[in-house]
Amino acid sequence: MKQVEENDTVLVSYVGTLDNETVFETIKESDPKEIDLGDEKTARPYKRNLIGMQVGEMRKVTLTAEEGEYGIRRADLLQQIQKSQFTDKIEPKVGLVLSMNMEHDGVTHQVPVTIVEVANDIITVDYNHPLAGHPLNYEIKIVGIK
Repeated sequence: MKQVEENDTVLVSYVGTLDNETVFETIKESDPKEIDLGDEKTARPYKRNLIGMQVGEMRKVTLTAEEGEYGIRRADLLQQIQKSQFTDKIEPKVGLVLSMNMEHDGVTHQVPVTIVEVANDIITVDYNHPLAGHPLNYEIKIVGIK
């Protein structure tokens, strides 16, 4: 039976969980994700963990925060904002996710931020992805090889 090789394009299904077993993503066999292992933009952990697998084979893989696509938590992505900058329609609370504008290379993007602290008139927001800093656990199945 053919095994996944270095430059193959594979179809995979998987369930992604955190260490506390919270499911953060599910890709079903009926609608698999296509991964081009020959593309230099494809993350090395995919390549390292899928090569050698066969169609129908399932494997459990854990990626450290550094290896995962969300990376480590970065302190420079925390920002303090004056409460007066919020409209009266928003009551800032820890855990609330908001959409805020962020400029990168001269282009403004809307990105999600999470309120992590409310102290008097200062609100601390976190621009890190919610999965940043977490090990990511996958149960991956090879659905097909193109």
